[in-house]
Amino acid sequence: MKKIFGAIALISLVNVCYSQDNILNGHLSGSFESYTQLYQKDTKINAILPQDRIGSNNYLKLDYNYKQFTVGVQFESYLPTVAGYPFQINESKIANKYFKYTAKKFSVQVGDFYEQFGSGLIYRSWENRQIGINNALEGVNVHVQPIDFIKIKAVYGRQRNIFEYSNSVVRGADLELDFSQLKKSERPPTTKFSMGFSYVGRYQQYTGPDPNFPPTAEATAVRMDIQGQTASVSLEYVHKLKDPHVQNNFDMSTGKAFLLNASYAKNRMGINLNFRGLENMDYRGERDAIGSNMLVNYIPALTRQHDYLTTNIYLYNPQVAGEVGGQFELFYNFSKTAAKSSKLALNFSHYRSLDDKDKVFSFGDEKYFQDLNIEWKKKWNSKWNTVLAFHNVFHNKSVIEGGVYDDVKANIILLNATYKYAKTKSFRFELQHLSTEQDFGNWAAAVAEFSFAPKWIFYVSDLYNYGKSDLNYPVIGGSYSKSGTRFGLSYGRQRAGLFCVGGVCRFVPAASGFTATLTTTFN
Repeated sequence: MKKIFGAIALISLVNVCYSQDNILNGHLSGSFESYTQLYQKDTKINAILPQDRIGSNNYLKLDYNYKQFTVGVQFESYLPTVAGYPFQINESKIANKYFKYTAKKFSVQVGDFYEQFGSGLIYRSWENRQIGINNALEGVNVHVQPIDFIKIKAVYGRQRNIFEYSNSVVRGADLELDFSQLKKSERPPTTKFSMGFSYVGRYQQYTGPDPNFPPTAEATAVRMDIQGQTASVSLEYVHKLKDPHVQNNFDMSTGKAFLLNASYAKNRMGINLNFRGLENMDYRGERDAIGSNMLVNYIPALTRQHDYLTTNIYLYNPQVAGEVGGQFELFYNFSKTAAKSSKLALNFSHYRSLDDKDKVFSFGDEKYFQDLNIEWKKKWNSKWNTVLAFHNVFHNKSVIEGGVYDDVKANIILLNATYKYAKTKSFRFELQHLSTEQDFGNWAAAVAEFSFAPKWIFYVSDLYNYGKSDLNYPVIGGSYSKSGTRFGLSYGRQRAGLFCVGGVCRFVPAASGFTATLTTTFN
């Protein structure tokens, strides 16, 4: 049935490509993304040369929409996968295929789909190609809105396992009640109040000797969200029943999680607060899944997401076995006009162990991570913009990366300046320094970038570790963009360490050579 469905979808799309305007007057859209690396031997940075010196990840996505119907496929080709990817294969296949019908109060999708309940703390299926996550569900996804203030979601299917599917079944339902829709008014309500309830269960047959081993891992969640004109607050609590698996050493205890998000914004000031406590919240599609494979829920690092070479050296990877902490952010705009603006941002994040593993509000003695940073953005005139930032970081490398290391205490200072010397031309440079007495010691970095909008960008950068390894990690590259297509090419060294996108991380090995990227979209 799966092969038949895929063949039908492909034939339909081929016909559409042949004559999009004439067949059913539908709409075809799609994208293609390619990431390729050519490796060279580099013993100085301990870059291990793969068996195949070329790694290439490629993705083609096509969607065709006609009125209330949508059909789509995603073809993936790994020739083989780039070094450090969570899975290593040399294969090409249709990975996703789906059919969707959408009405005013109802939609149903059959095939591979992505979905999320609440913040994703209990369930999220999603794709992130950079870090190698695709835990789409193959099955049925139904949305129903019987009345305005009630929304119901239901999912049932098997999780994707690279090019195959899990030998388990995931099923779940989510109910959301939007009480602000109870009273009809011409004006939208100034305050919105909603509640949500979720259930997710994963069934995998058990054939072992333990008569008390649970074949089904179930979780329930409740959430509340209040949004006003200047402030908002959301609360979410998840309780997971016994879920013994490889990642938690077959622990028979229950799991729990609590999440608080709050924000306030008025005039030129804004405040954000996130707090989270976790215990035994590693939730998988199969009991023997490891790494980032077949994750049922979504637990990102609630810390500031960084963009600089030195600030990306010591990053936090959430400890789903048990952690408590959060982050606080303060934003203030000193200027009333955009012509000359001055903005200040203060961010503080802190995570540590649980004192009592059964209490997600208990603060233990072991500190995992802390980042205190302050950033000042200044627009001096129509030509000059600057960013000045300082970071004070504590990084428990033994916990976050695994192994036995000294705790890292580091200070980072950086300057980012952009000079726009013509309407479509600009020059940007960065100067950065990280100082620490632990781990690899001090780092210095510099970046220079020339931009000729909207087509060309050229850059050169260098990350230098001095005092211990005395190694440089230079990179030179550029990109060309036109009409929804972007091609980038670079040559240089890649530092080994954590690579994170959206608070979710994977480890990348040291590498040296060429990197080419190509992305294109059409509608």
